[in-house]
Amino acid sequence: MKMTLAIPVLNQLHDVKGALGTFRYNTSEDTEWMIIDNGSTDPYEDFLRHYLKPKKMNYIRNDENIGLVKTMQQAYENCETELLALTHSDVFVYEKDWDQRVIRYFKEMPGLGAAGFFGSQGCGPLGERIQDVPHPGQMAGYSNMIEASIHGVKLEKEWIPCSIFDGFMMIFRMDMLRKGGGFEQRYQFHHIYDRDAGLESIRRGYKNIIVNVPCHHWGGVTANRADYQKWIQGKFGREDADKFTHDENSKLFAEKFKDVLPLYVENDFSFRSGTHGQWEFKGDKIVHMDDQDEHDLHTDGSTATELGTKET
Repeated sequence: MKMTLAIPVLNQLHDVKGALGTFRYNTSEDTEWMIIDNGSTDPYEDFLRHYLKPKKMNYIRNDENIGLVKTMQQAYENCETELLALTHSDVFVYEKDWDQRVIRYFKEMPGLGAAGFFGSQGCGPLGERIQDVPHPGQMAGYSNMIEASIHGVKLEKEWIPCSIFDGFMMIFRMDMLRKGGGFEQRYQFHHIYDRDAGLESIRRGYKNIIVNVPCHHWGGVTANRADYQKWIQGKFGREDADKFTHDENSKLFAEKFKDVLPLYVENDFSFRSGTHGQWEFKGDKIVHMDDQDEHDLHTDGSTATELGTKET
């Protein structure tokens, strides 16, 4: 079993060299790299081929930024290994041969559909992270990030079951993705796709886990830049375009999974039922979700690109 590590990039080469370096020196030679360059003017290909020199690399260049959602689908369509790891260019990973440990879990658990470095066992109707926490006031979610206590709870076990991930690192079994033709393409550009991907794995009959790989996610290295904001504002013709995208994607997500959320995956992979705190959990209804439900979301036949303002 082998893995492809897919990393989308868009300029900011100077800032992300260190993160790419940790992947180069802590990822085994057996894992193939896939770099998807969304129209960078920075010399990524030269840097990768002459300095990082991954043993196996597929360098894909788009003439313009196609957005993260379409980039993920592009990675899926070009992946030739059994596993596809999708990460961001601003992620630092600190465990030598982390990929081989993750591959081992997929080998040991044939029903494992997805794994990630950060996630939560529960998901609310709007994509909220829900997590039983050891101490009151802790945020929902597990990880082994440097600042895990800020973002959630530090994961001490090798892995724990979960429902949803944070998109900075998600690893998928390709057989699971093929059951749905890859990733949901009705979402616009960015946001919420990670929640959807985790739930789709469960809906297709698979299990998800969070793995305690030591890591750090810088966060927003592209999305927080002025040139990205200018780009997405041009797509929608509005100053609040990034927030608008988040809100519209959230609406699609809520409608798509309204019959199965909130969801909570217990430590034994069973599904929580009944009232717990403010949540009324719906048990294992997600595994009985009719595929046709997805195609009947909008009675007027609209798609995600037709929600709200269309692209220009």
